[in-house]
Amino acid sequence: MKILITLTLLSSLLSPCQADSGNADERDPSKATPVLRTSLAGDSARLAQAAADQAIIVKYIADNNIQDVKQTPTGLFYTVNEPGTGKPVQAGYIVKVHYTGRLLDGTEFDSSIKRGEPLQFPIGKGKVIPGWDQGIPLFSIGGKGTLYIPSGLAYGASGFPGVIPPNAVLIFDIEVVDAFDQAQADAKDKAQSEATIQAYLKAKNLKAEQTASGLYYVIQSPGTGEKLAPGKTVSVHYTGKFTDDRVFDASVGGGEPLTFACGQGRVIRGWDEGLTLFAKGGKGILIVPPHLGYGSSARGPIPANSVLVFEVEIVDIQ
Repeated sequence: MKILITLTLLSSLLSPCQADSGNADERDPSKATPVLRTSLAGDSARLAQAAADQAIIVKYIADNNIQDVKQTPTGLFYTVNEPGTGKPVQAGYIVKVHYTGRLLDGTEFDSSIKRGEPLQFPIGKGKVIPGWDQGIPLFSIGGKGTLYIPSGLAYGASGFPGVIPPNAVLIFDIEVVDAFDQAQADAKDKAQSEATIQAYLKAKNLKAEQTASGLYYVIQSPGTGEKLAPGKTVSVHYTGKFTDDRVFDASVGGGEPLTFACGQGRVIRGWDEGLTLFAKGGKGILIVPPHLGYGSSARGPIPANSVLVFEVEIVDIQ
């Protein structure tokens, strides 16, 4: 249950408070941070809730003798157990974070550790609760710590039905597993796949042509008649291999050809484009870089960022 990623309130400070919790002193607007007093001026309900949340967190920290706690101007409290030794997290980066989320009474409501998979998301894009967008950049790669998030930076007055009550303060133990600039990562992956393709062509002594999208192809036989066009139904026999010649899928050898409508996104982009280079009876090789295949996602026996080689034969076009 990746409830962090399903947040529809990009800033729950936009929602009015529904419950009046705490005593009069705890809800004194002057107890909120100066930034909140300024940003929430004129909205007494949200300002009072921010003050109540601050008092609740301060009491929790004192009652549990938590040391070295810091606070941001927006009211987020945090502790740093390990700052991390990698590069700092920056807005716009893709981050991978392991976490355990708890309510103040100790109830655990979500954990990536138990799933065995860190949560990946772009930081600073409103894809997670504001307390995460603000809190994760306080760490570098490898950093560990705890975020004490007021309800206004979490799920606010709405809560998360069945999991998080309205106006709940949340605690997250977090670890920043990785952080990277997506554009730089894409450029690096593209350079690596290009090197892999060039090494393969050289090893196989293939003279391939390249399309504008980056697809490489070898036409062994063009076929006869009109070439396949988007919208047409095509039947294809194929053998799919990695660049080390390991076969991961094949229709040949007694199997039925694969039949589908071309150009409709039913197959990988490398196929939708590459098969239009052939007419009925055509044979050839498609060398598909990751961005035209399965990209950075693993798919069955196919690892992430794989260059794929397909030997294809157009059996029929309708």
